[in-house]
Amino acid sequence: MKKKVLSPEKAKIISSLLVSMIFLFIVLSMTRLYTNSMIEKAQSDYFNSIKTTMDGFEKVVSLQLNSYRNFLDSYYKDILLTIPDYDINSISKTLVEYSETKHPDFLDFYFLTPDGTAYLSDGTNIHMDPAKHKGLDGVLNYYISGICYPPNRHAYVFCIEKTCYKDGKIAGVLGAAVILDSFQKRTTGLVGNRESFMLLDTEGYFLVHPRADVIGKQYIPEDPRYTETGTIYLAKNPPGTYKSKADDNSVIYLITSKIPESGWTISLKVSMEEIDEIYEIQRKSEIMIFIFAFLTILGLVIVETKILDFFQKKQLIATVYDPLTNLWTRQRFEVEANKMVRNPRAKFMLIEADIRGFKFINQNYGEEAADKLIVYYSKILNICIGDYHGIIGRGFADHFYILLKITSVHKAMNVFRDSLTKITDDVKSYEIPFFPKFGISFLMPGDNPTGNKIQNLIGQASFAKSTIKDNLLTQFSVYNSKLLEKINEEQFIESHMQQALDQKEFFVMYQPKISLTDDRIVGAEALVRWNNPKLGLMTPDKFIPLFEKNGFITKLDYYVYEEVFKFIQNRLAKNLPIVPISVNMSRNHNKPEKFMHDFMEIFTKYSIPPSLIQIEILERSVMDNTTLQDITEKLHKEGFTVAMDDFGSGESSLNMLTKIPVDVLKFDREFLNASTDKEGRIDKKSEKFIHILIDLSKNLEKQTVFEGVETQAQRDFLRSINCDQAQGYFYSKPLAEQDFVQFIKLHS
Repeated sequence: MKKKVLSPEKAKIISSLLVSMIFLFIVLSMTRLYTNSMIEKAQSDYFNSIKTTMDGFEKVVSLQLNSYRNFLDSYYKDILLTIPDYDINSISKTLVEYSETKHPDFLDFYFLTPDGTAYLSDGTNIHMDPAKHKGLDGVLNYYISGICYPPNRHAYVFCIEKTCYKDGKIAGVLGAAVILDSFQKRTTGLVGNRESFMLLDTEGYFLVHPRADVIGKQYIPEDPRYTETGTIYLAKNPPGTYKSKADDNSVIYLITSKIPESGWTISLKVSMEEIDEIYEIQRKSEIMIFIFAFLTILGLVIVETKILDFFQKKQLIATVYDPLTNLWTRQRFEVEANKMVRNPRAKFMLIEADIRGFKFINQNYGEEAADKLIVYYSKILNICIGDYHGIIGRGFADHFYILLKITSVHKAMNVFRDSLTKITDDVKSYEIPFFPKFGISFLMPGDNPTGNKIQNLIGQASFAKSTIKDNLLTQFSVYNSKLLEKINEEQFIESHMQQALDQKEFFVMYQPKISLTDDRIVGAEALVRWNNPKLGLMTPDKFIPLFEKNGFITKLDYYVYEEVFKFIQNRLAKNLPIVPISVNMSRNHNKPEKFMHDFMEIFTKYSIPPSLIQIEILERSVMDNTTLQDITEKLHKEGFTVAMDDFGSGESSLNMLTKIPVDVLKFDREFLNASTDKEGRIDKKSEKFIHILIDLSKNLEKQTVFEGVETQAQRDFLRSINCDQAQGYFYSKPLAEQDFVQFIKLHS
């Protein structure tokens, strides 16, 4: 039987078809592996960015809860430790007295006994279920509850409680009901433009959510495939990543972590649209390749080449270029940036840019308008870096990244400031008002950061940018190690401030006030310092701003008052010379009745005349002139004089002169600092202005004191215009008590 032989044409076709199918199969398999690798990297980088953001939010929540706990500790020491035998009537009365000083986020604070009776700071008492307050079972010293809605209070709250012991047994818990809305405003300020943060209590009820209507509710998915994304499940299970479905039926992922102090759960909704687009492109490309393979015999190589070109083009758009701005994606930017920084002798500047309140622009003007703004902003940035051979990429939402090779930090910052002026002008011309902000970091020869250099630089720039917050006058911030050191130092200070007060680490120094008539001492200002075993000697600028924010400054004020009163009484008892001492009243004392009660309670313990005490108030602290006037008049009735400190640094100086009955005006040191040249002389325009201020003060019958006098020329000028007193390093720096005593002897 004769064998059937294929014709050369058929053999060629079959051979070409088989080879083509094998080739296409290999190409498709390799393409799938490559696209899978790119997808995994994109997912990894994206989730790492999300994790960094979640860690930051978790830290903010933890710090805020610790702040509430510190406040509760201060109540415990001030209220319960001063009441013998935990007398419940005394506790109830003291709670009412302290209600005026409660933290602004507290709705109430209370003392709950083991039988379930709760004594509130408004003077009422109610019954609470002891089983729901775990501080009563002795397991936890501090307990943070879930969300609740107390009757007749019209606000969601959660409770933070401290267990109180008497003779080794639980006497009750001291607790505070924290207003959830206030807590949410404090903790979500650093979330940025992400609208998908959620915070759940241990039972799965929403504490924080972009939608106000779901606060205090649980979420149970209707689709049984997504049971694991119900809030009860998320709250009861360890941190992880869970696949779910959004309201528009798009696939999303929920990433969760836990707050250790409370057991609460942070959840972040992550859209996977861009990565899903990669999968879609991959699927369509594979189908088209197979269609071309089966239908095309002639010109097989050409068809295969076109298919590969098409596939590569689609892949490039999805993974290398941002589809909106045509800039590199962050992933591609990092790849190219890491190539640039391989030269160990070169210097680089990294800039992260975004737009203030971009989330609200998106909400108010719509997604289409927001996208147009992003395109406009990207073009401005791209043009600015064009002359300097830098690279630029776009990250999430409104975030852009720029890397420039520089010759020096000084020149780079000058170029940046020039570019910033042009950017600001271009921004002003856009139809929608928006305000860019920038974080800057540098990579210098010899820097050896661990891990990915570019990711480190981006993290540093992002951290620097976060310190700008809501200050519209500040457009950029430069990273340096001191920023991180400052945060760590503030956390240490806040956790040790009460201990420092108890152990008398704070001490008073005295800076003399000198009469310009005869150069004799006529008074002094009491200034507080802190000598900490770890941080050493600290000046007030290190801790006073922090104490003003957390409210501890009022305790420190009263501590300083008592130290000054003791010093004066000791001098009087020994019949030794003494001069009037002025003490500072911080801006936190905004309730005249309470301040006068607490101040006089300390003052009356000592046998000293009020004429030896002067109270200095800050002009720039005054939000309500009526309050300041009330405090001044009450001090006058008790025989004290009142000085307005740092006069001229606020916004309404001249207007206040006729309204607030202060006795003394202390002029801010900046009047002299800003107008004195290197030789210590004051310019003529400033001399005229200061002269007018002194004359105006004299006409209003106010004594005048100038701070910051450091040169003889300054002293002579102030003397020539009849200023009453001077204070500053020209005469003396702040002195320790013994040195101050010697100064009085020599200059009386």
